[in-house]
Amino acid sequence: METYEACRKAFLSYRKQLRSKFARFNYECLEIPKDGGELDVYYLGEKKKPAKRLVIMSSGIHGIEGFAGSAFQRRWIEEFLLDEKSSYKLPKNSDFLILHGINAHGFKNFMRVNERNVDLNRNFALKREKLHKKFKNKKYRKIRSFLNPSSEFGSFLFEYMFFIIRFLGVVIRFGAKYVLDAAVNGQYEFPKGIYYGGRKPEPVVRVLRKYFKKILKPYDRILILDFHTGYGAKNGLSLMHNAESGSKTDKNLKKVFGDFGLLLNEGEEDFYRTSGDFTDFFGKIFAKEKDLFPITVELGTFGNLNVMGAIRGSFLMISENRIRFHGSRSELEADKVREEFKQMFYPSREDWRLAAMDHVFGIVPEAITRFSKL
Repeated sequence: METYEACRKAFLSYRKQLRSKFARFNYECLEIPKDGGELDVYYLGEKKKPAKRLVIMSSGIHGIEGFAGSAFQRRWIEEFLLDEKSSYKLPKNSDFLILHGINAHGFKNFMRVNERNVDLNRNFALKREKLHKKFKNKKYRKIRSFLNPSSEFGSFLFEYMFFIIRFLGVVIRFGAKYVLDAAVNGQYEFPKGIYYGGRKPEPVVRVLRKYFKKILKPYDRILILDFHTGYGAKNGLSLMHNAESGSKTDKNLKKVFGDFGLLLNEGEEDFYRTSGDFTDFFGKIFAKEKDLFPITVELGTFGNLNVMGAIRGSFLMISENRIRFHGSRSELEADKVREEFKQMFYPSREDWRLAAMDHVFGIVPEAITRFSKL
């Protein structure tokens, strides 16, 4: 499905079947203030009373990445929640909370950010944290002119060749790790910049904080599966987390995902550590009240762990942002960037779409079963 509206319609089409199958079923459409759109939520369980375990599946925090996330959620509903002939034994001691299209504006408009250019996965924080004061990305500030060109976009080919020269120059001067940290760690100073985390929690963050405090109260153990695309090896899968090594959460995740060989701590050299991450939000809300199993399920697309992949990915992120704020001399050239940007997060290649489904459903059902047995 190629539009937000089509994905949403398909997701909502399961309401009647889910209501008739599950003893407890609730659908909510959460209205997000300030043009944040609507967030659709299914909350269901095998028994009328809440279980002690909950599985959360979320999609679309990074708008455009919601196309793949929605497809994973819909397949889970069709083949594992509703299919009577499925060989999978659904755990009766676990409830499910499925959040569809958290960043509806970005999803609808093929953007990674929301309507205020905020990267929501750098914004999930409590108000008192004041991330904009706590996290100063000095590296971003140092190479800001490279990351945020303030001129109109020109010819795609010329801009790309010029970008490669500048990219290599910056890497030679500062080092590859410096440039990676400067860009993707997030920044809270420049509202027109890339990976901007905002000055305060966005409306959707405030709505979800209130919602989670109410809905998640009965649960002792919570597995969070947050679907993303774009980062990692070509057509590959990474299971990413921020848990401190040796912590309770780290041990929990190893029990469920450890032997898949795909578990990566975001502080490791090849990846990146962020602040304001959605999966970390639950620990901030509930502190040590609950056992948490937070994981980011990340599907690589064209592969951005090598030099050329990193250059291409950086060029598209920077150029898409540049066109939105400073325009393009040619709409045709701007459309090339937008199409390449879309392919970076939701490739039309059949080999990628098949591989993504195989990866996710080679792991998620088994992980949920393991979680239910702990």
